[in-house]
Amino acid sequence: MDLYIASNRQLPIRYYVQEAVWIRRGGSTKLPDLTLPFFVEVEINNQYNLPIIRDYIFDFQRQYKQTEIQILIKDVTIFATMQEMLSQHKQTHHAITIHPL
Repeated sequence: MDLYIASNRQLPIRYYVQEAVWIRRGGSTKLPDLTLPFFVEVEINNQYNLPIIRDYIFDFQRQYKQTEIQILIKDVTIFATMQEMLSQHKQTHHAITIHPL
């Protein structure tokens, strides 16, 4: 997997076939850095499609008054890009933390 998104709320699964982005339920992977109960695994074949992940997170946050999200990212380039994209979006009751994997 390219990245993991964990939350204190159930995360939806999504498949963007034409863009080659798959957001699917997290399996039995034991990641010590994930401290939130729900997570999805994200596979993305082209980093130019990262706005899809950003929009996925923002759409998820709009559904709730309060959310907590952790993102673990393997690739350094994707990590830097996601950090930049999400740092511009600050909301009072929605916490996002990004960590390298």
